[in-house]
Amino acid sequence: MLSIAYYLFYGFNKFYFLRQPTRNVPHDDSLFVSPANWRVIKVIHQDELTDWETELYKENNVVIDDWTRWFSWATLVSIMMTPLDAHFQKAPLLSKLVDQQYHKWHFFNATKTSWNMDSTFKNEYNNMLYITPEWYKFRIVQIAWIMAWRIVSLLEPNDIVEQWQYIGAIKLWSQVSVVLDSNFEVKAKEWDYVIDWETVIATKKDTSHIDDDFDEGNIVWLPDVNLDIDNDIRYWFFEVVHPSMIASLIWIIILIVQIFTWLKIFGKVGIKKWKVLIPIYNLYLIFKVGWKWWWVWSLFITPVIFAWLLYCINMLDRPWILTRVLPIMFVVCMYIPWIIVQVSIAKKFWKSTWFWIWLWVLPTIFYPYLAFIDQNTFKKD
Repeated sequence: MLSIAYYLFYGFNKFYFLRQPTRNVPHDDSLFVSPANWRVIKVIHQDELTDWETELYKENNVVIDDWTRWFSWATLVSIMMTPLDAHFQKAPLLSKLVDQQYHKWHFFNATKTSWNMDSTFKNEYNNMLYITPEWYKFRIVQIAWIMAWRIVSLLEPNDIVEQWQYIGAIKLWSQVSVVLDSNFEVKAKEWDYVIDWETVIATKKDTSHIDDDFDEGNIVWLPDVNLDIDNDIRYWFFEVVHPSMIASLIWIIILIVQIFTWLKIFGKVGIKKWKVLIPIYNLYLIFKVGWKWWWVWSLFITPVIFAWLLYCINMLDRPWILTRVLPIMFVVCMYIPWIIVQVSIAKKFWKSTWFWIWLWVLPTIFYPYLAFIDQNTFKKD
């Protein structure tokens, strides 16, 4: 069952969440296209962003000062992404990565906006500073959430990217904030739906002057540079981050063994074998065999009811509830029924109570033992 759940999540992660949809890239470096996909949740201009009298600045002045450093005028555009959106970040226009800094911090709910913007200014983030050939500056800030595994950058300082290239990714629910200097005219508005590589969120005010010497080291600007980012993406996400081919092969073998194991156990119990292949329903049958199923499901829905009650009394946005109370409740309400079921299954196959420990610690060995080697018959109630 664990293998089936793993492969369902693995398939969603690899073939949907980390998908690379085809986009209509404008290939126009006077247009600043969105580096991320979904909705603009906030647009804040310099006069409000760095106003020291506001509570927003008082609470987040360290991060705001960091993001607006070297900007005489800055506009912040914050974009939220859901698990259903493509989570690769794209280069908004021809530019060079000048500096990159990773900051570990909190993991507030990235889907909830508030007056102090906790999820934007207080979550773990990767801050990337870029310059264009005209020496216009902008930042792209990758922001993690509680469910994000990690932030990945595909670039190093002094790398040059064009409008059609990838710059990084954030795994699972998250945000991407863009900070633009005064040389850009911001077009994005709050709650606009944006498509990465397509939606124009800003334009350059003046493109008449381009400096050929792109930095103080007299590194010549090369507009036709072609970084092999696509190959890097496949390496990072399909070779390093994901299980290797050997690990995947092991999981396939375990999955096949478990399917045949439960086919055999279902046969011993007296349940039609084909029912083991029906997701969710097979889990229900296992719990029904091992214990009184209505008690199991009542435990399963307890955290959901508790979360709903917290939502009704406006307490679901408390960080300690999201990061500690609810996860502990879900774990406890999932593992207690499973432990009881394994104890019951061990007893019904005439095993000692301690046999469930082996079922728990080494299920890939002792469930096949119970199915194919053990000769005890199943004791029905």
